[in-house]
Amino acid sequence: MTGNQTANGGSLQKMLASHMLYTFIVSAMGVLVPLYLLDQKIDIAMIGLILSLGPLTFTVFRLLFASIADDVGTRAISIFYAMANLVALEFYLLVLTPFGFVAAILSEGLRTSGFWAIARTDVLSGTNVPEPGRELARFSNMRQLADGLGRLAIGFFLVFFAFHGSLIVLLVCSLSLFVIVISSSERARVGFRVGRSTMRHIFKPRSSSFWKASLLQLLVWLPYNMLQAFLIPVYLISELKFGYADVGLVLALLSLATAGISIILMKLGISNRLLLMLTLLSIPALVLMPFLGADGIILLALVAVSFGCSNIVGEYILVDVVFRSKDVSTDIGVLYIPLKIAEVLFLSLGGIMIANFGFTPLFFLLAACIGVFVMLGRAVLSPTSSGAAAVPGGHARAPGAGAYGGAAQPPGSKSI
Repeated sequence: MTGNQTANGGSLQKMLASHMLYTFIVSAMGVLVPLYLLDQKIDIAMIGLILSLGPLTFTVFRLLFASIADDVGTRAISIFYAMANLVALEFYLLVLTPFGFVAAILSEGLRTSGFWAIARTDVLSGTNVPEPGRELARFSNMRQLADGLGRLAIGFFLVFFAFHGSLIVLLVCSLSLFVIVISSSERARVGFRVGRSTMRHIFKPRSSSFWKASLLQLLVWLPYNMLQAFLIPVYLISELKFGYADVGLVLALLSLATAGISIILMKLGISNRLLLMLTLLSIPALVLMPFLGADGIILLALVAVSFGCSNIVGEYILVDVVFRSKDVSTDIGVLYIPLKIAEVLFLSLGGIMIANFGFTPLFFLLAACIGVFVMLGRAVLSPTSSGAAAVPGGHARAPGAGAYGGAAQPPGSKSI
């Protein structure tokens, strides 16, 4: 192994450590914040409105951060999101009013936009492996494991340390994340100014295949994000009267099962068509869950299988669209604008929907998203590709790489 390869491997491992610690903190906060707001006697409609500020802030600032990263490098953005994470936790520790929570949520939005503006770009630029789609999926799986651990840990933190003590523990974790980030070997380039270049990055014309991929990303990630961040914790607490530790355990098991299934399926190299068929399992699960009460929780096992499959396909769709782009960070940011708009609408209107019609319509809506994703996915993915299929150049094609999965395709091949 050459010195460059060793350095590259070490850089990737440090990057993976920062991704996992970040995800641990954010997933723990994702459980803690809705429960904290409920504990403060804030009604569900207001909780939805407050939480919707997160993806709204994310949408606005991610594009700015992505353009900065494309021009001057990612290290400055890494330091920013680590600092914003510390600020958000300090807000939660110091404030107890709805306006204080708004400030904390806005800080979280800045943190999240900074991280996701560069997360996939760092992986794509930091690896020389012939299958960047597989590397992205590996990082996604490891973040998923950290997500499950964070949700599991926060349940026990809340039992033993209550809300205030749990926030202090997460603050210590955030300080560790900051140390890892500032120890990165990358040095930012200088000379960036927001101006015409930034606007050209953001508003340049994009192909129909790009926007088809954007729609697929909305459909594949909205159910997962909204179930984990809002619908399940609020449903378990307000409808089923679960305790905090039980909520953390349920969400942790869902994340860990999703990660484990993704890892197994990637090793098996099954076809993307089979991945899409297994994705359908979550539709009956989500439709039946609100009618079965506490017994319906067992259906989350089917949801985990579904998400484990769809997550793989989603990452390969993304790689196919942006891998050869000169503005990777910006293109990824633009790709996810429809998803973030959908999240804002879901959160801002979801609380009102629950207050007036209960949880059932929201479960139905997420089930419908999954059904449409599978239908559109079948239309655009190659029917013959599989994780074991050979591609030109002698490399194995990763699961899900077909019409999407451009990193595993020869130059000049077309998307969608």
